[in-house]
Amino acid sequence: MKVLAVLESLEVVVSRRGRPGAGASAQAEYRRRWRAGRKQRLLVRVVLSVAVFAVVTWAWDWRAGVLAAVVVAVGDMIERWRVHSPATAWRKGAIGERATARRLRSLESAGYTVLHDRVVPGSRANLDHLVIGRCGVVLVDSKRWHRNTRISTGKGRLWVGRRPAESVVKATVFEARRVGEVLRSAGWAVTVVPVVAVHGAKLPRWGALMVTGVTLLRAGRLRGWIRRHPARLEPGQVAPLSVAAEQLFPPYVPVEQP
Repeated sequence: MKVLAVLESLEVVVSRRGRPGAGASAQAEYRRRWRAGRKQRLLVRVVLSVAVFAVVTWAWDWRAGVLAAVVVAVGDMIERWRVHSPATAWRKGAIGERATARRLRSLESAGYTVLHDRVVPGSRANLDHLVIGRCGVVLVDSKRWHRNTRISTGKGRLWVGRRPAESVVKATVFEARRVGEVLRSAGWAVTVVPVVAVHGAKLPRWGALMVTGVTLLRAGRLRGWIRRHPARLEPGQVAPLSVAAEQLFPPYVPVEQP
């Protein structure tokens, strides 16, 4: 049981990265899913390690057996952390959100307000990024897709891999609509422009794709795309709208579990 406790503590160190900011909610969901199967993974790891220890000790000596068992246990932990399918999409999502946040950082020095990982009132959804400036309000949804993800057309619609693009941006459409509703209820009648910043997949280098009112483009083009938007607000409106948005959409704060 001591071996099981040591391995469990190692898993906690690998998976625990609770901090607020870009990607916090996705990282928290990843940790929750990762913890859900922890006991079963640890039991399998212990059985593998004991079996390897017994075989190597029989063939060589107990020191070699201990070393081989430790190598197997650590290797299994790292491999499962890397490819654990129910959770890995959330981990990749958190990485994508942090990468987008870095790309948006320079907009702040240009007078934009950039908010990351915000709670949507009355919903379980979260906003990856909100950008507020003379252009109005831009909702940025980060996606980190595999580099071989195919963007294609067929049967009169756009496809992302095997999924219709409409289903991919469905949550983004909902979030943009909800942000507009919340802002209007606070007296701000502004248009919320939704965009998906894609990491990894091969989208058009210079152009962009439009699906049900949502723009899909390469994450590297996001800053320029936002800067080119025409002014919708007066200079004096940006600061009070930013303050209102910060209050209406509070930051997601991850709650660390043991």
